[in-house]
Amino acid sequence: MTLLGAAALTTLALVGAPAHATLGENLPSVESDRIQVRASVRQVSHAAYTVHELATGMNGLVREYVAPNGQVFAVSWHGPAKPNLQQILGTHYNTLAAAPPRAPGSRAHVSLNIGSLVFESSGHMRSFHGRAFLTDALPSGVTSNDIQ
Repeated sequence: MTLLGAAALTTLALVGAPAHATLGENLPSVESDRIQVRASVRQVSHAAYTVHELATGMNGLVREYVAPNGQVFAVSWHGPAKPNLQQILGTHYNTLAAAPPRAPGSRAHVSLNIGSLVFESSGHMRSFHGRAFLTDALPSGVTSNDIQ
């Protein structure tokens, strides 16, 4: 493989790699994501939680909401590509996958409430956004409006 070919593969791997914490897991998943995709991270502290914003190489942004106990209680995203939902939702992905199928023609917006999991996603090519959170893990005083 030529040096140019190796550089191209490395660039594709870094730019196309998803950056996601796993919903319901602890704070170390945020740092491992940052290291894995070499994303820049910015922390924004609020009274009841901290948001870790991971800027990805394709102008994407993943926000990981961490409670004082260290649990990721919500994730949100926006950018040119959909995140890997299996990775971002972890064990909660199976709950989403088992949900009843949506009506035909309802691909643009998905909004599901299944047990304590709330999942919302919408968008179109090169412009996707969404969020997922656990209602039973929201810190005291935090509402769904805080998750953007």
